[in-house]
Amino acid sequence: MDDLQNQTPKRGLTTKIVEIFTTSQLSILFLIISLLAGAAALILTPREEDPQIVVPVMDVLVEYPGASSEEVEKLVATPLEVLLKQLEGVEYVYSVSRPGAALVTVRYFVGQDFEDSLVKTWDRLMSNQNLIPPGVTHWKVSPVEIDNVPIVLLTLSAQNDNYDSMALRRIADELIISLRSVGDVGKSWVVGGEQRRVSIYANPAALAAHSVTL
Repeated sequence: MDDLQNQTPKRGLTTKIVEIFTTSQLSILFLIISLLAGAAALILTPREEDPQIVVPVMDVLVEYPGASSEEVEKLVATPLEVLLKQLEGVEYVYSVSRPGAALVTVRYFVGQDFEDSLVKTWDRLMSNQNLIPPGVTHWKVSPVEIDNVPIVLLTLSAQNDNYDSMALRRIADELIISLRSVGDVGKSWVVGGEQRRVSIYANPAALAAHSVTL
């Protein structure tokens, strides 16, 4: 029994570490070093009042009249995505296909030079014109600046199926005029809905009677 009482309990590694920091001046030393490192980081870190993050983004708009959205995706959008993804510095490539047109957006990594990225995109398209389908009539490259990115998106929807998309489009056109009068508003536009149009149906008999072609 006496031998058991005289035995000193073994201290673990954690206990030894705690004892070192409580009985020595290391805690104060580490605290001073941390404060000095934080002050140096605060002083040496560059700061700007209005920082600008350079993210090169550009849209490639291709017009393919008469083609369905499936044909546009298969013949234009998908090959163009593959072609632009091969460029150095490209992070993402998106595409949207609709009847008669395709929009391909290429985004480079943050920090890439904007002008160099635009030139690379243009050169890649110009050097691969042989891949453009015969039905394509027009295409262009438009740079997307940070000021052109929409900040507020408003969606108009009908509560019942009797309200057609053309009526929604007319309301949206009236709404966008009011929004443009708000201060500090940049570009604003309406997407979707059916625009107003005039349909003319020719009378073949009347045309023939007057010897007039369509």
